[in-house]
Amino acid sequence: MHRWLLLLLLFPWTAPAQFRHMYRSNEFSDTYLREISWLMRVNREPGMLFFGNPNRELASLDTLPQTGENVHRRAVMMLIKGDYTTAIKLYEQSTQLDPKQHGSVGWMYLMSFRDYTRALRHYEAYDALTPNFDDTDGISPVSYMKALAWRGMGNHAEAVAQFSIGIDQLEAKHGAEWVNYKHYVSRAISLLALGRASLALTDLDKAAQNNKQSMLVQYYRGQAFTQLNRPNEAQNAYRDALFFFRKARADGRNTTEDYTNGLSEESIEQALNAVKP
Repeated sequence: MHRWLLLLLLFPWTAPAQFRHMYRSNEFSDTYLREISWLMRVNREPGMLFFGNPNRELASLDTLPQTGENVHRRAVMMLIKGDYTTAIKLYEQSTQLDPKQHGSVGWMYLMSFRDYTRALRHYEAYDALTPNFDDTDGISPVSYMKALAWRGMGNHAEAVAQFSIGIDQLEAKHGAEWVNYKHYVSRAISLLALGRASLALTDLDKAAQNNKQSMLVQYYRGQAFTQLNRPNEAQNAYRDALFFFRKARADGRNTTEDYTNGLSEESIEQALNAVKP
């Protein structure tokens, strides 16, 4: 149990792939898929165990060649031990030995350290390995991760541009139903920050089609309606968001729908109470 708790604390990832109804529910959520992906990644070689005694794992790594991947593994162990300074040095060293490590290191800066400037630098370097192609970090399009970094730095215009790379390409090729609803939500958040509520609402309506019981979608639909001075519709959206939040909790499901776009029951209630019909 403690090992799983450690995984959840260190790697609260969200997957950007659009799945059918079973995958859209929290019963088999993309959070679990991200955890499984990480376990497969770090345990794919015999003798390398992510869980266990960090000192024993570090001693084992001392016997292996100084490759980018092995140095990255050492960084993970140092992170588990709480030696963040050494961990960061090792993460940086891993990218010098193997440029493909830029993707993983970018994720660590973005999601664990909230260091958006360094995250963007590493994602740019990773993306540059294959020019004119929207890489992935294993699951997420790099354009999406770069957009999150730009948004974290407060540059919503650039965030929208980066969000649009993956969204628009997939939408044009396969249709809106293939786009992860969370990607629409993320772009909508930046559009709302830019005061472009009508465009945000368009994204959120598409997101609602891909997940009809999303508290996140309904909350930001409420935000869009509020900006558009449509209070009755805003109230309805916030009430739906509150209902879906409480339903998830009553069902014993995770109420954190997206770790990159956090939402609390208190936030929904405050927004609802602030609406003046």
